[in-house]
Formats: sequence, C-alpha cells, structure tokens
Amino acid sequence: NIESTLVILNTKLKDRIEVVKDFASDFPSVSCNVGQINQVFMNLISNAADAIEGKGTIHIKLWQVESLVKISIADSGKGMSEEVKGRIFEPFFTTKDVGAGTGLGLSISHGIIEKHKGALTVNSAEGKGSVFIISLPV
Repeated sequence: NIESTLVILNTKLKDRIEVVKDFASDFPSVSCNVGQINQVFMNLISNAADAIEGKGTIHIKLWQVESLVKISIADSGKGMSEEVKGRIFEPFFTTKDVGAGTGLGLSISHGIIEKHKGALTVNSAEGKGSVFIISLPV
C-alpha cells in the first residue's frame, strides 16, 4: 500500500525528493480498512514532501515490535516548534497558507489510526525535520 501511495505521489516527489525505504523482510499482516490506511499514508507522505523546501529525503521504515507493526515516515524538512507540534492533530489547524490546506488531514489520520486501535505520534524539532510513527496491532 505504501508503494501504491508513492506511485500516486510520484509527480510531487520526482526530481526533488529521494525516498529511502527500509521494510522488514518478515512482516506480519494487519487487519485494517485498506482505503483508510492508504489515506493516512497519502496524507503523511504528502505533508512530508510539503515540509521539504528544495531537495530532501523522506525515509519510510516498517518493522515489528512485539504485537505492534510500526511505520515511520521521516522527512528532512523544516520541522515544527513545540507549539505547532502540540496542535497538529486539532481539526482545522494548519501551518499552510490560506487555500493551500484545510487543516483536516492530520486530524482525520489520527482518528483513523485510533479507530484501528493504534497510535499516531510525532517527533520534531525546528530545523531538524519530523518523524511520524504509526503503531498498529498485528
């Protein structure tokens, strides 16, 4: 599903952003609504690309920790302040220019992951990029 999302976003990423994939070779199945999870991937990868000014890198990693599947999407973008980081999952909160975003993507993504009994977290610092981590039960 991540590969399909990358194909859809190819024109947004092409010639500007290198995508580095680190997928565990032995990966368990996750029971989920595929369309909803794809929506989360699309939002997180698209936002990562938007956070990168000029050329940069997005690292996507999949691995298992006990009974959880983890998916991280890390970007080499501008990162976030603590204030912004504390609000990004609020509906209608956006750092994008007027007309460039609704402020609903991360709120919806957070809700989708919670409905799947998982968690969506973020680590970020200004000037150092961001890492979003999805945790889903096997």
